[in-house]
Amino acid sequence: MVLVFARTPFLGFGAELFRTALVLHVDLAVVVWFLAVAAGVWLLAIPVTCCVLARCARAGIWLAGAGVLAMLLSPFADEATPILANYVPVLDSPPFYFGLASFLAGVGLAGMAALASLAGHGFSRSDDCDPGFWRWMVAAAIVAFWAAILVFLLALRGAGDDVSLDSRLWGGGHVLQIVHTLMLMAAWLCLGREALALVRLGRAVVIGLVAIELLAVLADLLLALSFPVGSRAYRRGFTEVMRWVTWPAPVILASYLLIGYARLGKVRRLALVDRCLIGSIALFVLGCLVGASIRGETTAVPAHYHGTVGAVTLAYMIWARGALERFGLALSQGWSWRWQPLIYGAGIGLMVLGLAWAGRLGVPRKAPHVDTTVVENMHNVAMGLAGVGGLLATAGAGIFVLWILMAIWKRRSD
Repeated sequence: MVLVFARTPFLGFGAELFRTALVLHVDLAVVVWFLAVAAGVWLLAIPVTCCVLARCARAGIWLAGAGVLAMLLSPFADEATPILANYVPVLDSPPFYFGLASFLAGVGLAGMAALASLAGHGFSRSDDCDPGFWRWMVAAAIVAFWAAILVFLLALRGAGDDVSLDSRLWGGGHVLQIVHTLMLMAAWLCLGREALALVRLGRAVVIGLVAIELLAVLADLLLALSFPVGSRAYRRGFTEVMRWVTWPAPVILASYLLIGYARLGKVRRLALVDRCLIGSIALFVLGCLVGASIRGETTAVPAHYHGTVGAVTLAYMIWARGALERFGLALSQGWSWRWQPLIYGAGIGLMVLGLAWAGRLGVPRKAPHVDTTVVENMHNVAMGLAGVGGLLATAGAGIFVLWILMAIWKRRSD
């Protein structure tokens, strides 16, 4: 919320607070939220039945939680200077580094437990989702996560003192995007199975989509082993892999889904979950289109990744709403809960359009409104639109969190 206010004209809190808030916003919204949900889905998709592995997964949960707490408290440490590295920005303080490492280690333990269970028992067929396709994406995402950790370690240990932290985190951050892409496709496969049944999405197609993403992971690993960290070839290689290899698979799956929903709409009226899933696809495509139009370090860059990040978050929200009901939580039936995904999705859409518009006007990224030197009057309107969209998306996220916390509290009280 501080970040949204800082980027909204006439409400800026200053550059230093903005940059600190930006670091925590990106890490909590992308690294923590995405990987925490992913780890939870890993353990749902591949239930851990071995006692030793279950203890390992449970220890991972506590370790990750402690890491998040350390990250939240780190701004109060001395000399917690914000470093706006791409993909994984950091606060330059030992508590933050300890917290981030603990969180990633905790997620890694959950992934290790899930993969070990998969090797021992295979996929479980205990729930009402498709018993195979989406779980293949989940297993591939776990492999991609460990590949990202390996790239991070290679960059942190193999680089010289003259290599910036941004360059050290560059490669691993790219591989994490593949993790999120695989999990997005897993959500689409699970939630859109009725529409996909109408287009007869085959096993071979899904295997091909998984193979495309794992090919990107393999290419990134080869880049990490072949080129010096921070070199032009290193950075360009990861960029080209993301540019050409990572997006075709979700776009192909999105095409199948849209055709399926067009056919499903002729059979019955699309439900809210169907419309929200189409909204997730729309945000992803919008983010990709904005990304293709990026010219320079402007707000078009955050417009691009807010579209794709919003697509994943919206899919996770829809997925969680159904899963939590199966867990026995008495969730609200009021209008705010019913329309929460649309509120969030509309807010993200407005924010992407506002940031993209401001980017066309030359507003720089990673800077609050008070730091901009753009003289065009319309940039106030563009950034105002982005601010309104950000506040609307924040409201949608707040409703999501509030009603779930209230449902958990009610069940514990009962």
